[in-house]
Amino acid sequence: MRCKHLLILAYRINIIDIIVELRDDCSCFHYYLKLIIEGRMMNKKLLIISESIFNNNTKILAHAMADELDCLCVTVDEAKLLNIDDYEVVGFGSGIYFGKHSSKIIDFVNQLPIKEQKVFIFSTHGNPFANNYHQVLKLALVDRGRTVLGEFDTAAYDGTGPFLIFCGGNKGRPNQTDCKRARRFIKRLLPEHSVVDLYENKLKTKNKVVEGKPNIYEVDSNILCGDKVSVNHNKCIGCCKCVKNCPLSVFEMSNGKAIPIRELDCIYCGICKKYCDTKAITLHGNNYDYIRVAIRHRKKQGI
Repeated sequence: MRCKHLLILAYRINIIDIIVELRDDCSCFHYYLKLIIEGRMMNKKLLIISESIFNNNTKILAHAMADELDCLCVTVDEAKLLNIDDYEVVGFGSGIYFGKHSSKIIDFVNQLPIKEQKVFIFSTHGNPFANNYHQVLKLALVDRGRTVLGEFDTAAYDGTGPFLIFCGGNKGRPNQTDCKRARRFIKRLLPEHSVVDLYENKLKTKNKVVEGKPNIYEVDSNILCGDKVSVNHNKCIGCCKCVKNCPLSVFEMSNGKAIPIRELDCIYCGICKKYCDTKAITLHGNNYDYIRVAIRHRKKQGI
């Protein structure tokens, strides 16, 4: 996923050397470049700028939000190469260091031209309790003419100072729950820009799920394959990453596209989504499906 963000950044500012380097290192390079040239890659109206110094805590949240919005996520140094005025909404976030956001991101904001623009703020912090950490960055943004739409924060792992007595505080955070909260925050804040799950939100009639025979649907000119595990064949580029990495061998390849042939075996771990650079895969399990996982695999031993 990072390769995609760097490629888009490099293309926008025309750094040929970076584009060539990414070409040799990314299996999805030509797919991304094609979409960029056609103007179909990512939401051009939104941008997220974040800084993570120690444990990439804020970076994890930033990319969760960026995935929800399908927008570019950059560091401050990368943002300096872009024209921030081109974006309708910009998110600013970092870890909290001695009671405020990273000085790097605050200095960047202070150098922005005065302009009306919608923004949101987010952060991660070692203190398990929320505090008035956003005030400095918020005042700086308002001073530059920005309108703050909302704020999000969460506790995160801190391996410095007194936390070392306990081998670090907030171990394992931000976790999946924190990322889900971040996604919900961004959905409520910018519902018109959130990525739409075609299966959940656009498909009116769903067929019965049959073992070994995934259903095929056409939704808004997109071909969806599968119900519990759904693959958008318009987005699937046949990279085989889901086939290679799914621990339950849910997927097989057919005519260059991934087929969730054993979708009923899915345990909803989300590994396939993690490896799918084009976001072609969506999972649609409910509480009954989660319980069914334990029943279906009750005699299974090892993977």
